[in-house]
Amino acid sequence: MTDAELAAQIERADRFMENLRELIAATVVDPASACADEQRRGIERIAATVDQVPFLTFLNLANLDAALQGELLGLIEVKLLAVGAGPTLDYADDGVPAEFERMIEKARKLRQQ
Repeated sequence: MTDAELAAQIERADRFMENLRELIAATVVDPASACADEQRRGIERIAATVDQVPFLTFLNLANLDAALQGELLGLIEVKLLAVGAGPTLDYADDGVPAEFERMIEKARKLRQQ
């Protein structure tokens, strides 16, 4: 790897880390959610531990995000909206739970802004 390629990798990872931090900070918990307190605590724990992730992991995640054309952050955004909602999303029928539909729609709207 050349010095220029290494610099580009580091820049990509730094950008990914910054975008992830902004995404975590911008995650809004729906106060009407039955598990709003758990969600808030979960987001706070995630935010507090981001700096503990090895930089090499961020290099790999940034490369994966680039390969997915930015969609990895979109997937993380949806996952952040589900933090604290419990280990599973149980529902009676084969449809997507209404809570999950709201999270997906919220993520879509945020990405369009």
